[in-house]
Amino acid sequence: MEIHNHDTIVMPPEGFFEEMLDRMDNLQTQIDELKKLYYNNSKTSRDVFLYGCELAGSQYQDLQNHVIPKLQENDPLVLIREPNNEADKHAIAVYTTTGLKLGYLPREHNLILSRLMDEGNLLTGKTKQFHWDGKKLYLVVKVFLHEN
Repeated sequence: MEIHNHDTIVMPPEGFFEEMLDRMDNLQTQIDELKKLYYNNSKTSRDVFLYGCELAGSQYQDLQNHVIPKLQENDPLVLIREPNNEADKHAIAVYTTTGLKLGYLPREHNLILSRLMDEGNLLTGKTKQFHWDGKKLYLVVKVFLHEN
């Protein structure tokens, strides 16, 4: 595939498309597992607590009118890998089940968790303690490995 840019032909690096397809497959696997978890809370499945941390980056999200009226302790959270995040190649975004992005798991503690997710493991979260100061959401996230 060639991309034309002002008389210059730019070729994607070798293996680019294969890597993108692998990433799409990995994301689809995560989505399928999240659907199973959401729609089929099986008695044979269990969640293993892995880690608790404070949410990072909430001050960059538009949360002002969305968080406090709806957020409660032990609410489920969706964790989504962002391998193409320019600021952090191990980024894991934290969302509510309604799709509101709250922030990220902290960069200094996401290497192992991102590797687990990259290998196809489903990680989920739950809210613990939280406080909204008008600009930033202070939220402790409990991270779980979902096992079937």
